Amino acid sequence: MAGKYGSSSVTVTYDDGPSGTARTVTANITSVGAAKIASKSQDSTAYGDTIMKQLPTGLKELPDIDFEGWWDTTSTTGTHAVFGTPDTDPNGGTRTLTIVFGDSKTWATEGYLKEYEVLATVGNLQKFKAKCSQISGGWS
Repeated sequence: MAGKYGSSSVTVTYDDGPSGTARTVTANITSVGAAKIASKSQDSTAYGDTIMKQLPTGLKELPDIDFEGWWDTTSTTGTHAVFGTPDTDPNGGTRTLTIVFGDSKTWATEGYLKEYEVLATVGNLQKFKAKCSQISGGWS
């Protein structure tokens, strides 16, 4: 049904490793970065122009996407098991990221886990942050 949606309509699934098993981590995610696709452009300003110009290059970019949430050590399905080991093998497989927003609008990409950190502060529960690259995909 078309309309407006809140955070309760979002689901996040991410592979637990390169070419790994898809794990639903929605219950431990508290913040998702922008699902963004951008057109790459090149400066095309000529002598005599008084306004800078940009031309599209024919390439698109999928910027990294950040996640934050509760640090969970549940084996195989917790955020530590899914996000805990950044990808380092240039010949390894990619990971699939799927974010379903309201009205079944889906962001699905392939990429690599770049960064993972655990945050601990006095008087608070531990949280994690992760950064995922995206090399193909987008809205479906």
